[in-house]
Amino acid sequence: MSNLKCKSMRKIHFFDKQRYLKYIVLLLLFYPLNILGAQGVISVKGQAMSIKQAIQLIEKNSDYTFFYNAADLKNTTNKNFNCEGSIEEVLKEVFNGSGITYMIKGNEIILKVNKEESTQQQPKKKRSVTGTVVDAENGDPVIGATVVVKGQKDGVITDLDGNFTISVSGSRVQLEFSYIGYKKKTVDVGDLGVINVKMESDNQLLSEVVVVGAGTQKKVSVTGSITSVKGMTLKAPSSSLTSSFAGKLSGVIAMTKSGEPGAASEFYIRGVSTFGGRATPLILLDDVEISTSDLNNLPAETIESFSILKDASATAIYGARGANGVMLITTKTGKENEKTRINVTLENSFNKPMNMPKFVDGATWMELYNEAQTTRNPQATPKYTQQAIDNTRNHINPYVYPDVDWQDMIFKNMNMNQRVNVNISGGGSKASYYMSLQANHDTGLLNTKKVYSYDNNINNWGYNFQNNISYKVTPTTKIDLHMNAQIRNQKGPNYSTSTLFAMMLSTNPVYFPATFPAQEGDTHIRFGNARWAGSSLRTNPYAYMLSSFKENNENTLNTSLKINQKLDFVTKGLSIQAMVNWKNWSSSNYNRSINPYYYGVKAGSYNPATPTDYEMEALNTNGTDYLATSAIGKSSDQTFYMDARLNYDRQFDLHHVTGMLMYMQREYRSDVLPQRNQGISGRFTYDYGQRYLVELNFGYNGTERLAKKSRFEFFPAISLGWVISNEQFFEPMTDMIDNLKIRGSYGLVGSDETGMGAGAQHFLYIDQVYLNNIGFTTGVDMNYTLSGPQMITYAVQNASWERVKKLDIGLDLELFRQLTITADYFKERRYNILLNREAWPESLAYFTAKPWSNKGKVDNWGLELSVNWHKEIIKDLFVDFRGNFTYTENKYVDLDEPIYPYVWKTSTGKPLSRTTGYVAEGLFQSQEEIDNSPEQNLGSVVKPGDIKYRDINGDGKIDDNDQVMLSPYGTTPRIQYGLGMNITYKKFDFGVFFNGSAKRKIMVSGVTPFGESDYNVMQFIADERWTEANPNPNATYPRLGLVGSQTANNNVASSYWMRNGNFLRFKTLELGYSFRYGRVYLSGDNLAVFSPFKLWDPELSYNSYPLQRTFNIGVQLNF
Repeated sequence: MSNLKCKSMRKIHFFDKQRYLKYIVLLLLFYPLNILGAQGVISVKGQAMSIKQAIQLIEKNSDYTFFYNAADLKNTTNKNFNCEGSIEEVLKEVFNGSGITYMIKGNEIILKVNKEESTQQQPKKKRSVTGTVVDAENGDPVIGATVVVKGQKDGVITDLDGNFTISVSGSRVQLEFSYIGYKKKTVDVGDLGVINVKMESDNQLLSEVVVVGAGTQKKVSVTGSITSVKGMTLKAPSSSLTSSFAGKLSGVIAMTKSGEPGAASEFYIRGVSTFGGRATPLILLDDVEISTSDLNNLPAETIESFSILKDASATAIYGARGANGVMLITTKTGKENEKTRINVTLENSFNKPMNMPKFVDGATWMELYNEAQTTRNPQATPKYTQQAIDNTRNHINPYVYPDVDWQDMIFKNMNMNQRVNVNISGGGSKASYYMSLQANHDTGLLNTKKVYSYDNNINNWGYNFQNNISYKVTPTTKIDLHMNAQIRNQKGPNYSTSTLFAMMLSTNPVYFPATFPAQEGDTHIRFGNARWAGSSLRTNPYAYMLSSFKENNENTLNTSLKINQKLDFVTKGLSIQAMVNWKNWSSSNYNRSINPYYYGVKAGSYNPATPTDYEMEALNTNGTDYLATSAIGKSSDQTFYMDARLNYDRQFDLHHVTGMLMYMQREYRSDVLPQRNQGISGRFTYDYGQRYLVELNFGYNGTERLAKKSRFEFFPAISLGWVISNEQFFEPMTDMIDNLKIRGSYGLVGSDETGMGAGAQHFLYIDQVYLNNIGFTTGVDMNYTLSGPQMITYAVQNASWERVKKLDIGLDLELFRQLTITADYFKERRYNILLNREAWPESLAYFTAKPWSNKGKVDNWGLELSVNWHKEIIKDLFVDFRGNFTYTENKYVDLDEPIYPYVWKTSTGKPLSRTTGYVAEGLFQSQEEIDNSPEQNLGSVVKPGDIKYRDINGDGKIDDNDQVMLSPYGTTPRIQYGLGMNITYKKFDFGVFFNGSAKRKIMVSGVTPFGESDYNVMQFIADERWTEANPNPNATYPRLGLVGSQTANNNVASSYWMRNGNFLRFKTLELGYSFRYGRVYLSGDNLAVFSPFKLWDPELSYNSYPLQRTFNIGVQLNF
């Protein structure tokens, strides 16, 4: 090696004079220095010596020679040495931490450099980082905050303006910011030269921020009724976000109507307080209105917070659109000076249908048919012989004697769904970002086979993309770009799944098999069927399931651009914000269908005793071998929204004042004429020392539905609050009660969507007339026709907004820094509800054009309670408990009803959701009892075992005038509640959640067997019916019959069919384990339901797509 130096010790000692001079200088420079090489003991002592200098002195005073690359020693660090011992001991000390290793071979020492370690040991170039530290709430500079490099003791403090300058080495260091009363904050430096930091209060109560209408407020200062939860609280192994609302959001009544993938739940804030118009809340995603479908498709991982605005103070700012409450969804954003974080969630779920109704087998159906036939007509010959029944029961031949379990034939026992979510967030001193991409794959329960060129089982793919970018153009100017894109690809049958589920009742198991065996040369499936009347055929559910296909594609793009400019140069705390939003939705779909070939067993072609051979006959001539494909159908809509806000936020000693003034304009277009809203809204808040709170809100909104002079309406609200726990006299109790606040609000909110669900026209001030739509024919030969205009709807006289006065009284309480309680009482009076004037008689020519009037009134009131408890029981063992309770009650105050002869016929004064019908008094036990009872003329001749009804009006007969309110409860629950608990111990976590509904009723009168279509029979009818052999007066089902003329008396709604619909659902269970890079978990959803109602799921109809018991395995990865 050309650079390798091999020096003879003796030549150096005796012949190199320059080297002597050099060592003399070294001895003077590094005094005291003493190196002795006697008897194997080497001593190295000196200050600020380089490794090369130590090597040279060892060579000088010993017989050792070093072999090394001179370049490797150039950048080593000078060190102080004070060591003495053997050569191994000295070398260990000399090269400690240098990245240099050595090998001793006799008197030769060979050095080798570890390049990576050596590089780390090289001193890093210092640079300066500057910045400002401010209060996250008000932007005031934090004076005297400590700024240190993490892992080091030395640091700097901020000056009077909150500024700092600190020296750092490299790009992988972190800065720690701390100050009394604030949470410590750590920031990655990276390649940043300027770092501005916002510090948050370490008092959670004081620092917690709640999203309110068109802004945010500190929770301690909020006087309105607002429920706020984190987005992950609503996470469930489902592609439907709204399926997890029930019991988790105080004040929200949510009802699941279907278990079909992607189906949205119905939900109302504080129940239903109107009729004939919109009753669902306004939903805003990042200040922009979205639909329930849009909300349903949002992933919980994307949502930062979910706020429910309930009272007038919280909703008045939305004026025309806030009458039914407001849901505010805020998506996550990147944070300033935060390193890039990547989160990945992968899930696979296994779904099994639960609580489906049970039906009888074929032989039992035949026996019950004979019973229904003979119990009404003893002289009738039973349709089915015992031989036929036995052959069906023994499955002698499934084509001649079919016994089809349509439920098993049509539906699978299990399906799998998948979900993946990837989100990335981070930010620097100027820009921050959050991006999320989610993909859902949902499959259905239809047991389809690919017999055609399509597979029409439900197969849905959904994609959701969220992109939030924030950029500081200047220290006072910030631009935010939010974009949400939703893409849906939905494949499945071209019919409602509820229709298919209903066929389990409408199709009996014995009339025909699902299919017949294929014959040689067949080009199509031989579906089973039977003639109904003449050439009319019945419906084969299996053929119906397979015979159609539909594909639907939906795309939603929601983009917002927001600019925020601080105006501190005008006055401190003043800012202005402007936002524009474009939302586009489009849909395209097509369908395919085929006409099945139907076959049946030819009568007389088989031996009933040994039906091994039989002949088939074709039952229809319109079967097709080719698929028919429709044209592509398209639809779309567009929404444009803009607003501009002037904000003011200023603290004057103990006085805190905020204000907001906003102008908004919205245009929705799905047809030629757009629908427009515009208005001005404002808010003023004042608090004194976070003790006395006042808030004023107003909305001044206009709608195009009303005439010019009536289009705008003023909606004011006021709320007051008193934080008692901040009073001086309360200080002795603060050890127990951390927060005690009472609040109240009262205000007026409106709705311009009144009457829309009842058929009212959009423009209320215009007569709706059809030209040449009605006429008459006259003349000698009746050949002369005259036609003219027809009045469809009269313009509404003095049309106005639907209005609601809202009162709320609330209490916020926190105990021992671990228990939080929120309670509210609310009362609403809804009036000016648009309705048809039912009191106007049709005989006065008001048949097709009854006038509309803003006359309806509804009262609504209730209670809410929310409890949260968090405590560390022992070290590393944390327990969280949460409970929510909502009670609502309403009644009609004015429905403009006609004058009824009986008060019980009216709806005024009764709840909107209630159960009505006849009052049943058990079953008739004898003909004598029938003869001595009021006459029941309800469509059939009454016999023992039929339902007996009460004669309410005492006129000696049972008719429509005897129907009453059986229960003030209906299918909409009065009470909804939720109970949940999470336990965390070190790296393990466990959570459960239950939700329930109470004070609700179910009517099951619509599951009558047989009838003109020979319906199937549910198992409970076979088990618990009244029979002549067992005339049980408490039987669950009355005397059987075949047709309506025999059973119409029993099929009407009555208390006999009313059931208790209360239930408690074991909603979720989750067990997880966290590790360095994420978490793995197992979860279950809809695990069980506890209810006195056992026939099917108490929350659904018998023919609804069933809820599924879901078992889910997932992993969350964090980078």
